[in-house]
Amino acid sequence: MRYYPLLADLTTLHCLVVGTGEVGLRKIEGLLACAPAQVVGLDPAPPSPQQSALLARHSVFTYAQRPFDESDLDGMHLVFACTAACEVNARIGRACRQRNILCNIADDPEQGTFVLPASITRGDLTITVSTSGASPALSRIIRQDLEQRYGPEYAGLTRFLALLRPALLGLGHGCSENRDIFRAVVMSSLPELIKSKNRDACLELLHRLLPTTLHSRIGEWCDDCFQTF
Repeated sequence: MRYYPLLADLTTLHCLVVGTGEVGLRKIEGLLACAPAQVVGLDPAPPSPQQSALLARHSVFTYAQRPFDESDLDGMHLVFACTAACEVNARIGRACRQRNILCNIADDPEQGTFVLPASITRGDLTITVSTSGASPALSRIIRQDLEQRYGPEYAGLTRFLALLRPALLGLGHGCSENRDIFRAVVMSSLPELIKSKNRDACLELLHRLLPTTLHSRIGEWCDDCFQTF
């Protein structure tokens, strides 16, 4: 099976995680990091200390201490079946298919409707790797290579580009000119300078690459991206 790659906006979505052990906890943490409308954890066991801490920090996270019932799918958009019982996970998967609800099954991904790729996150930068289930080991190796190639400084770079983009587009230059400027910035040594927190060198580089009308803002943008990194 070839999966369709998709990055989802969770801000209006309701998510259910059935089984809140080690795997389920990772799913819950990953969901909460993306500001969903709701995350429900469901498990017969009481919440762990980590889950209790999440409940205290996130108003969108709720916990139900009981076994799964198909009525738990009402109003849900994303479901994660993470229990230790294969038959329960399979039942959740079948019920989700009947209702056209996207479902990830931890112990048997092919029986679900979506899989989670190996990924790294650097601020607003997310890089994902998938072999469509053919080899999670290969995905993991490639992810580890990417972690070395794209270090934490890329969180700062992404933040800088997010600040630069609306300001540059607001100047009203042509598409080709904007494209050349963006390309020059991302192909420059800026990531290395952010990594070393060499503010003076960053200022010098960006004064060469950016239009003079933006020069007064470069220092502020550099300080912002250094704080992000």
